[in-house]
Amino acid sequence: MSSKVLIINADDFGYCPRRNAAIIDLCRRQLISSTSLLINGDYASQARTLAALYHIPIGLHLNLTEGRPITTDLSRIRSLVDAYGMMHGKIGLRNAIDQGSIDMTHVEYEIEMQFRQYRQWTTDGQYPMHIDGHQHIHVHPMLAECIARQAYRFDVKYIRVPFDQAILAMSNPEPFYRTVVEQTRYARTVFDRYGLCYPSYFIGLTTMGRAMTYENLERCFQTFTSDETSSIAELMCHPGYPSEISIGGCGTGQPDEFSCSLDRQHEFDLLFCDEFRQLLAKYRIHLGTYADIDHNYKRD
Repeated sequence: MSSKVLIINADDFGYCPRRNAAIIDLCRRQLISSTSLLINGDYASQARTLAALYHIPIGLHLNLTEGRPITTDLSRIRSLVDAYGMMHGKIGLRNAIDQGSIDMTHVEYEIEMQFRQYRQWTTDGQYPMHIDGHQHIHVHPMLAECIARQAYRFDVKYIRVPFDQAILAMSNPEPFYRTVVEQTRYARTVFDRYGLCYPSYFIGLTTMGRAMTYENLERCFQTFTSDETSSIAELMCHPGYPSEISIGGCGTGQPDEFSCSLDRQHEFDLLFCDEFRQLLAKYRIHLGTYADIDHNYKRD
């Protein structure tokens, strides 16, 4: 069995101080590959300072669903927010798109503002090399094109493709995640047209929170390593120390239930312990980065 590469990316950097601290702890010990910045997170500014201090590779976690947007002139994105200036939510935005009430020029403007904020905040003044979508909104069929277009415009090289085969193998998967996987089939063709690269294998939709167990991860690693067409995979994770009440969020000062729960701590503990590294060694998987895609890239 040949060696395989695994990119472990932690989402939601910038959400709260305790999320930031946990991600930094994992990065400093080289237990994860990178993180992606929730640019409208309440503690995104702290996150970018920590990333610069510890030389942590970060990408952009595009957020079009949760909290307050980056755009301050809400007249430029009126259809993307409600009467209180808040974005419509994970399901709310998808429903609004289905109803035809979202102006795509508003979406593109907010995406542009998030890219520009990222560049303004980073010490090297560069745009992100990799992006992913908060709550997987970037693979929605009505948004994939404009997101890919903006990614191409700002020289993004890598994008997440959450085509989690474990979902397809389940007899009764959670409907939201089945939809994400189905939408990803189309999104991949869009990303290909814009020259965006991505790992050929993805793990993460069935291993979140308490579902991130050694048994589940071993099942995913078995499938990944037996796939002769895939040499590199991404493992999406959401590690963190539980948020304190009223400290964190996306411009709201109110962290959500998942953030305050022990699920984040559970993911952190698993990634931190020796047994996880032993599991990687068992399947001859070594930690890599998005740059490894340049050497191993193959579209399915």
